[in-house]
Amino acid sequence: MCADIIRADMMGGQVMRRPQSLLTALRVWLIVARCAFLQNTVDRLRAKGATMTMRISEQIRDEVLSWPDATEAPHRFGGTEFRLGKRELGHLHGDHLADLPFPVRVREELVHDGRAMPHHILPDSGWVSYPIRDAAAVPGAMALFRLAYDRAVAARDRTGGAKDDAPTSDVPRPTLMKA
Repeated sequence: MCADIIRADMMGGQVMRRPQSLLTALRVWLIVARCAFLQNTVDRLRAKGATMTMRISEQIRDEVLSWPDATEAPHRFGGTEFRLGKRELGHLHGDHLADLPFPVRVREELVHDGRAMPHHILPDSGWVSYPIRDAAAVPGAMALFRLAYDRAVAARDRTGGAKDDAPTSDVPRPTLMKA
């Protein structure tokens, strides 16, 4: 329904139902819900003193922040956002989901190759979602963040740093409508 409302706003108020996109969004959210349940279990075990390895989001965070000039900040819809200058490289929703912006043609290639899914809210944009089901998914998430980082560095170097001072212009940012 949320995706329909967003599409309605983009289509001038006309609601366009896209069952395939909604089905994809539902699948991603079911994965996220399952992962959230598992994370709550892990958190309860930690509180009882059980020893666990580093959280998935911490592994990704440490890797991304090891790259020159990469920074982190709270994301406006929750989670942690990673940036190169003012350009968003992507963000994490806990240990469960990564969202990354790419040009549409790159997104199409990533989805076609099975390396990512269309964004769970804006499936027709350049954004991709990457569900993180377990620790085995971490290398795939890191590869997507590295691709976003390398593209941002190349854009910054091509423009002599000017692109670094402006938000990504070729990729729409996800927005939510107010009711």
